[in-house]
Order: sequence, then structure tokens, then C-alpha cells
Amino acid sequence: MILKTILPVIVVTLVMGLLLAASKKKPKKDEVGNIILQLPKLYPIIGILVIIGGIGLLIFAFFFANGNDQILAIISSLVAMIFGLLMFAKGYISHIKVTDLGITETTLFAKQKEIRWNEIREVSFGKVSLEMKIESSNKNIKAHMHLVGFDELVSNLEEKTGKTRIQIGIPE
Repeated sequence: MILKTILPVIVVTLVMGLLLAASKKKPKKDEVGNIILQLPKLYPIIGILVIIGGIGLLIFAFFFANGNDQILAIISSLVAMIFGLLMFAKGYISHIKVTDLGITETTLFAKQKEIRWNEIREVSFGKVSLEMKIESSNKNIKAHMHLVGFDELVSNLEEKTGKTRIQIGIPE
């Protein structure tokens, strides 16, 4: 009973605490001194573990399951492997670069979106999604609160837009 109810709460609380602590660290900088914000290493690690779990489920499906269980296991393993791959790629490929000219987001599929400081129209924070949305007239960039160096991005936005952390909606 305890393992079913309390353990998941403890694990989720610990992981969220680790992710929040990682976001408070100093971000990486490139050779010119631009700030590079990226999700913590825990994201690609969890992605790899989910992919391995999906492969294990696929092996189970082919060698041990029968009938409907086999179909369900194959579908579940494919979903797990796709989710793991997306999580790995999100943590490993995507990042946000903060420069003197603006903010550039490299997405999961290596597509780049840039918003210059003077083009920013709206900055808001989703309390449920934990994402800060930076909007221009035709583009938007989303920065998750778990990004390493998130506070430095917020400081830059406060400086460049004149909006405070509280006006954006970011909790203290």
C-alpha cells in the first residue's frame, strides 16, 4: 500500500526538486559570451531510460506475450520509445541562446526562431505548464522553468522589456 501511494509522490517531489535546483545553476556560455540555456542532463538520461524500457517491452512482446497482450505490448513499447526519443532530443538538441541582439530558440527539430529585444510584444508565464512565453508580432519562443539558467533569462527580460518578474507572472 505504501509503495503504491507514497513512493510515487516522493519520487516526483525529488525529481521536481532536482530539476528546480538545476535551473538555478549558471548557464553555459558560448565562445562570444552569449548565454546558452538548456534543459538539465536529467532529461536526456530519463529519455534514454524510457527508450531502454520500450525496447525491453518490445522484447517481452515478441518472446513472452500472446494474442492481445502482444499487440498491446508492441503498441506500448512504440509509444514509450517515441516518448523517450522526444525527451532525449528535447534535452540534448533544443536550447535557447540569449545575445545582445535578442533571443534565439533552437527547437527539437533544429529549427531556429529569433526574436530581437525591440520586437518583444508580450511576455507571460504559464503556472501550469511552467513555461514563459515570449511573443513578437509573428513569432513566439517558449522557455521552460527547468532550463539551466532560467533566472538569467528572466533578468535579461526584466532589463530589456522593463517588466518585472511579478508582472510576467513568475513565482518568487
